[in-house]
Amino acid sequence: MKSIIKLCSVMMLTNISIASCYAVNFTYKSGPRIKTADGNFEIGLNGRTHLDVHSLYPDEANPSYPPFGSQILSSNDRDGFNWRRTYATLTGKIYGLNFKFENDFAVNAISPFPHSLREAWLSTQVGPGQLVLGQFKPYRSLEELTSSNEITLMERPSTSSTGIYSGRQFLTGIGYRGMVRSNIGFGIHVMSLSHFGLPIEGITYGGRAVWLPIDKEGNILHLGFSVSRDTTYKNSLPARIVDIYGGRQGINQTLGVAGASNGAPNSNSQSTFSAEAAYSSGPVTLQGEYAVSRLDNTHQLSGHLKDSTIHAYYVQASWFVTGENAVYKKDRGAFGKPQPISKWGALELAGRYDLAENINQNLMANPCKTGTSKCQVQVITLGVNWYPYPNIRFMLNYYLAEAMIGNAGLGTMARKDHLSTLSFRTQISF
Repeated sequence: MKSIIKLCSVMMLTNISIASCYAVNFTYKSGPRIKTADGNFEIGLNGRTHLDVHSLYPDEANPSYPPFGSQILSSNDRDGFNWRRTYATLTGKIYGLNFKFENDFAVNAISPFPHSLREAWLSTQVGPGQLVLGQFKPYRSLEELTSSNEITLMERPSTSSTGIYSGRQFLTGIGYRGMVRSNIGFGIHVMSLSHFGLPIEGITYGGRAVWLPIDKEGNILHLGFSVSRDTTYKNSLPARIVDIYGGRQGINQTLGVAGASNGAPNSNSQSTFSAEAAYSSGPVTLQGEYAVSRLDNTHQLSGHLKDSTIHAYYVQASWFVTGENAVYKKDRGAFGKPQPISKWGALELAGRYDLAENINQNLMANPCKTGTSKCQVQVITLGVNWYPYPNIRFMLNYYLAEAMIGNAGLGTMARKDHLSTLSFRTQISF
C-alpha cells in the first residue's frame, strides 16, 4: 500500500510541477482531469468500486453416486458480501507518451502489490496505431475487452478469462493496436504468461481484427475474430481452461490443462481461435462468440500423449426498456453503456446462454480428470440493470447452471450438478 501511495504521489507531483509552467485547465468529466492549454501534459484520476452480494442454492446430492460441485457445499457456504473491485486509475500523457496505472485495492489482502496491478503501461503513436508496453489485456475476445464497468451481466462468459483464458486476463509484454480505416480495427500482441511480480516466463502471441459493415449511430454490426497461442514454461501461468459456473462465488470446473499428462514435456501450448458477432439497433443489442481451443498433452490414451479440444460459445441479448442505445467504442472494439435519457434513469433487461465442453472426454480418455464420460458446463443468466445516474449502476443476476460429467461406466447414472445463484451488485464509478 505504501509503495502504491508513493508512486501515485510522485506521478501526480511530477505532472503538476511540469504543468505549473504552463496555462492549465481543470475539468471534471468522468473524473478530475488537469490539462495544459497546449495539450502536451495531461493527467486524470478515475475509480470504480463494485460491491457484490450472493445467495447460492446448491444441488442436493444423489445417493446413487458421489457428490461433486455444489453438492458438497453447505446450505450457506459462500453466501454473503464481497468487494469485487476497488480500482484507482491514473491516466495521462507527457507530449506523445501516454500512460495508464491501475490498481485493485479490493484484492490486496490475498494479492499484495504488485500482484494487485491490473493495467500499467506506456504507449505512443506509431503509424496508424498505438505501440503499448507494459501490463494490459491481450487482444482477444469481444466480451473480454469490454470494461468491467460496462459488461452487460456481472460475469463474463466462457470465451473469456472466466473460461478459455483462465487466469490470464492481464499479462506483461508489447502490443500494437489501431484503425486502418474508420470501420476496420486490429490489435496484435507478444507477451509473457505472467503478471507483474511473477517470473517472466512463458509466452503468448496473437491478435484480433474487427470490421464494422454497418457503422451508424444507433445501428452497429460488429464482426471480428482473434487467434492466440499460449506456451507455458515451468514458472509461468498455466495454459488451462477452468469454467466458473454459478457466479463469482460459484464452482470451478476444470476442462483441461496443457501438459497435465504424465510424461508431458516441460513446455506445452494452448492454441485458440475465436469468432465474434454483434448487432445493435436502437435499444436492442444481440451478440455472441464461438471459441475452439486445443490443449497439448492433457492426457494419455493407450500409453500415448494426447491433446484435447474445448468448444465454448454464448449468445446474449439485451434491451433498454427506457429507449437508450448501446454505445460502441472503436478504441476497444467493444460496446459501452449510454447516458440515461429519463429522469428515472436507464433500465436494461438481459439474458445469456453459455456452454463450454471438452469434446475429448470419455470413459477411456480423461483430460478433465473426472474419470467419467463427459465434461460440460452450461449456464443461463438472466439480468436486470438500472442506471439511476451515468456513474451508478445496480445489477441483479440470476444464474441457472448445470455441470455434467456423465457416467462412470456402463449401467451407471449420468452425474449432473444443478446450481442456482442470485447475485446483486452496487457499482459506482467516476
